[in-house]
Amino acid sequence: MIRIIDNTLTGFDGNLPSKEELQRFCKLLFTIGVDAVELSMAAYEKLEKLPEEGNYILQIDYVDDMRKYPGFYRYTCRFEQNMEHMIHEVQINDAREIVRLRALQHCKEIRIIGLDDLMSGTYEKSMHEIKKLLPNSRINLCPENTFHCASALAVQWLLQCGSDVTTSFAGLKNNAATEEIIMALRLAVRHKPNRDLTIFPDLTRLFEAISGSRISNKKPVIGRDIFKVEAGIHADGILKNPATYEAYAPSCVGGRSELVIGKHSGTKAIKLKLGELQLNIPTEETVMKLLEAVKDICTEYRSSLKDDEFARLAAEVIAHERN
Repeated sequence: MIRIIDNTLTGFDGNLPSKEELQRFCKLLFTIGVDAVELSMAAYEKLEKLPEEGNYILQIDYVDDMRKYPGFYRYTCRFEQNMEHMIHEVQINDAREIVRLRALQHCKEIRIIGLDDLMSGTYEKSMHEIKKLLPNSRINLCPENTFHCASALAVQWLLQCGSDVTTSFAGLKNNAATEEIIMALRLAVRHKPNRDLTIFPDLTRLFEAISGSRISNKKPVIGRDIFKVEAGIHADGILKNPATYEAYAPSCVGGRSELVIGKHSGTKAIKLKLGELQLNIPTEETVMKLLEAVKDICTEYRSSLKDDEFARLAAEVIAHERN
């Protein structure tokens, strides 16, 4: 059974949100299909008590803290202890160091952090070697994202070798991105197909408020502009058969397809946008004039046009051509 642990809330100790924001963030993570939420000591103290819904993991510095803070689903610690409900963490930065795991065969549960370079070699062989070295352990992989492959490695681990990964929302802490793993698993093996992913925009806004950062508009799954297209041929293709260009329906993650007018647009896109805005489509010559004006403006300002900007420009060009 697949288990996804999200440890986003171990990365905000210097700027923790309110208790209410923490509770809402946890609730939304469980809504999208996370199996356990990991908390830092500071985040737990801010919460004051654990919410009733969901499994929670506490990140501790010393084994004795397990007795001080009872009631958690699991605990994570760097100290090597073979104890119930303890996930021992080990950092391995180079695939050639995997052999070190042989000394940890006694651990019931172990989290392997790092292995950034797995994708640059025979990652399948390395993953199977990890399984052989720890035959009796529950192995949790937490790949780091130095080479921008963490999410791919986490998905491959779940599909081919293991059942447990640790991720963070939007790839915080240089981890695999929770939202990417959940979406990839839904598409590949229909993992938790009834979970509500339309709340991704809400979760994204809350994450930005908590972290004080803005997620890239092109971020996979949760970026604001990932369903925007400039080329008319793409927009036309999406209208006729969305699966041609979209791996999944934008609506399933709370998004929508949108045609934007920019320097890469052609006459097809211009006509589609005019129709979308319920504006009269002029002659081919006027459409070409409008396209030239669009390209000049978008090149100068290095941005696409908003609908109201395009509508004003279209009105000006059409009026000028009539005169």
